[in-house]
Amino acid sequence: MFPAFAKPINVNNIFKIMAIPESQLQTWSNQGATTSSANTYNSIKTCIEGNNWNDDVSFNIYLQGSYRNFTNIRGDSDVDVIIEFSSVFYSNKHELTQEQLLDFNEYYSDGKYSLNSFRDAVIQRLKSYYGETYVKVGNNSIKVLANSGRLDCDVICCAEYREYRSFSKIDTSNYSKGIVFWTNETHEKVVNFPKLHFDNGASKNQNCDSNYKPTIRIIKNIRARLVNSGTITKSLAPSYFIEGLMFNMPDNIFKNATHYTRTLTVLNTFHNYSDTQLEALVCQNRQRYLFGNSKQQWNVADCKTFRNKLIEFWNSFQ
Repeated sequence: MFPAFAKPINVNNIFKIMAIPESQLQTWSNQGATTSSANTYNSIKTCIEGNNWNDDVSFNIYLQGSYRNFTNIRGDSDVDVIIEFSSVFYSNKHELTQEQLLDFNEYYSDGKYSLNSFRDAVIQRLKSYYGETYVKVGNNSIKVLANSGRLDCDVICCAEYREYRSFSKIDTSNYSKGIVFWTNETHEKVVNFPKLHFDNGASKNQNCDSNYKPTIRIIKNIRARLVNSGTITKSLAPSYFIEGLMFNMPDNIFKNATHYTRTLTVLNTFHNYSDTQLEALVCQNRQRYLFGNSKQQWNVADCKTFRNKLIEFWNSFQ
């Protein structure tokens, strides 16, 4: 359920009118290049699928992030690739009732493989294929460095995750499907729902006359200029959080006739959010709140700083 929005204020009191011309906003709305990202994805896919896996080892490889969601802008470099191990799955079964958990344990047996063993095999395959100097194992991902037309790539090795609402032997599919992995150094559990994020974003873009994603790209281009000028850090407003913020805004905002009116209305709506309204916003996957205390959530103070810098940028643009 989307929050109740504050009543729009007179933008003349806050925003400089026609501060950024339509032609500039049109340029910023365009999607960045995709050829290099496609080459990078195909290279990783060829590497992993070319391994001699056992017949009972199954996985899916797909893009994640801005390239997957068509919100990439010029200058975006890192490509995010998911390798989702599907021979086993993890779940929130400990949150089921005792009766439901009994049914679950009778219905499913323990998997033959573990995510850790699959991840180790993926790392070895990447190092063998690209060379050890091009593969760096980090806390969250496996970084494959750029070379020969290939962009830097963050490989997320994860497993299928099922977040059950309930479970019974006659209804085994009452769950939301996501992914899960544990960080390499700190061993923290990370759950996300990239396919739901993609599907919900695609639906909103269609409902908004295909103006939703171009407007995201405009805001991301402004963010990039704020970062490049040293006004903010990149970590203050990651792309994923910007998409979550925009996702909560009413569809009619994105149906305005011009990039100028859409962007100004977005900024005006953002300006009017109270802390309570911000805290009620959901991620684009609709499975988590956008703001909170976990590392997968945005901080309200950071969001408000970003909002202020966006407004300053708009009003001072030359």
